[in-house]
Amino acid sequence: MSHVYHRPELARDIATQLLRPGVLEQGLRSGLFLFGPRRTGKTTFVLHDLIPALENAGALVVYVDLWTDVSADPSTLIHTALRTALKGLQPTTGDLLYRLPRLRNPDFATTRLSFSFETAELGTPTGATIAQVAKEIVDQAKTDLVFIVDEVQHMLTSDAGLAIMRAFKAARDAVNASPTTPGHFIFIGTGSHRAQIVGMTAGDQSAFLGATSIELPTLGEDYVQSVLLTLSQENIKVIPSLLVASQSFALLGRRPEELLRALHILQQHHPHEADHYFPVIAATLKEAAADFEAK
Repeated sequence: MSHVYHRPELARDIATQLLRPGVLEQGLRSGLFLFGPRRTGKTTFVLHDLIPALENAGALVVYVDLWTDVSADPSTLIHTALRTALKGLQPTTGDLLYRLPRLRNPDFATTRLSFSFETAELGTPTGATIAQVAKEIVDQAKTDLVFIVDEVQHMLTSDAGLAIMRAFKAARDAVNASPTTPGHFIFIGTGSHRAQIVGMTAGDQSAFLGATSIELPTLGEDYVQSVLLTLSQENIKVIPSLLVASQSFALLGRRPEELLRALHILQQHHPHEADHYFPVIAATLKEAAADFEAK
């Protein structure tokens, strides 16, 4: 069963605070870091809810997941994502331009951005800096540029990763400190290592000292209810009660994949036995996961 549970209200709230911050939310312009346990739905939320909310509010979004290739240096993945985004800003080669709401800048869709640097040279010693790229994009697009790095703690694993963190800070300062900027540069980092994520915003040597780090709310009973409803609509016969399923979901660390795995195993039993066996299945899966992580 493919099941994407959307959290549009949470996404809209975050997007609004980032793009149109109130007095108490101005600090988010220094950067936002979201942390939470692995496999609890952070990436799904970012891809299916947060990015659409940011784009609907008029921002251009660049996204890179450092988990896609842990053997690659983070700076390589980031520069590749940036080069791809720049191609998307060219009407003849990509569609990133067409994600801007027409009402915000109705003439922009027919405009071809012209950069003073060579896209292919990004990430090389002679290439443009991220600060230069960000400023030219914001100045020409006349909108906010949001750069999202998933599993951002991997930037701590290499000197190049640390250097690109400082490059992002330089980009933020170059764009946001300008009194005439038509938009802002906003950095979002997500990760599963709480201590490292918080440390990226609190250490004296941190490039993002002063940025905001918060825990992304985990999925709850509403998510479980939506899964059970989908199962019913697909004529699945062995379905636990909402109370038992919610308790078991909490036992599984609120990980959607583990809940679906447990529900799949549950189908071996009779419908009347669902509430009896489901907590047992969840406990067994939790113990197996703990044994695996301990090895």
